[in-house]
Amino acid sequence: MTSLRTDSLIDRLAAGVAPVRPLPAPELRALMALATIVATAALAVAWFGDFAELRNRYSGRETHLALEMAAILATAAIAIVAAFFVSIPGRSKRWIAAPIPFFAGWLLVTGLGCYGNLGRGGGVEWELGESLHCLAFIVATSAALAPLLVWRLACARPIDPLPVALLAGLGVAASSAFVLQFFHPFTVTFIDLAVHLTAILVVVGTVGLLNRHTLVRA
Repeated sequence: MTSLRTDSLIDRLAAGVAPVRPLPAPELRALMALATIVATAALAVAWFGDFAELRNRYSGRETHLALEMAAILATAAIAIVAAFFVSIPGRSKRWIAAPIPFFAGWLLVTGLGCYGNLGRGGGVEWELGESLHCLAFIVATSAALAPLLVWRLACARPIDPLPVALLAGLGVAASSAFVLQFFHPFTVTFIDLAVHLTAILVVVGTVGLLNRHTLVRA
């Protein structure tokens, strides 16, 4: 009698279950998110970016520019890819540390550029000046890029959303810093670098704090 009731219950429950559509592979989802961010950033740069000013600012330092841009872009891409992998239960937690070497390389290359300015007679400037505009630019651009990325990540319903959110925040902040290079009207100084880093921390911290509201737990 109990067996019959159990079988009947199972049948009733199974009858109302809808088929689950599996998510695409995390690398494919990451590629789609990156494509959207790249397309959005490319349109903004094409319409409003100042390529002539960028070339003038790095005249004679083209190698430094290439290394700096590559490090920023790698930080953004690896952080976003890592966020999609970490959002899937069972994936290696080593992905959390994946963007760190590229982020460190970015800060190192930019810091060396700031030091090089001293040798060229640039002097040390400790006034904020236009640096606050850089902070506002990174924060505002990240706010525009983050919702779509977070929505895509939330589809996986990560069990531990905090590292996913932190990686996503770093990804959009680095993407914004990359776009900023095309709008930056002056040579980066140490105080400017500190402001950029502050803006990145603000974005990462904000997305991290909002993880419970944006990345629903399983």
